[in-house]
Amino acid sequence: MRSVEGSLTMEAALVLPLVLSLFLMTMRAGIVLYMEYEDTSVSILKEKEWDPVKYFYIWNDIGEFMEDEN
Repeated sequence: MRSVEGSLTMEAALVLPLVLSLFLMTMRAGIVLYMEYEDTSVSILKEKEWDPVKYFYIWNDIGEFMEDEN
């Protein structure tokens, strides 16, 4: 059998922090995206609800007014 020298340990010492930092950055990005999603959903829920039927009649009246102008 071949004996393994210390190079494997050195490679692991260099690669492991890189892998862990990439994992940490990915988790942080996911948390930031989740917080943005949460803030957006809260702001959407706070918006004043609008009545589509009311706006339909307003646009209908505007359309009739524009047709009468011709």
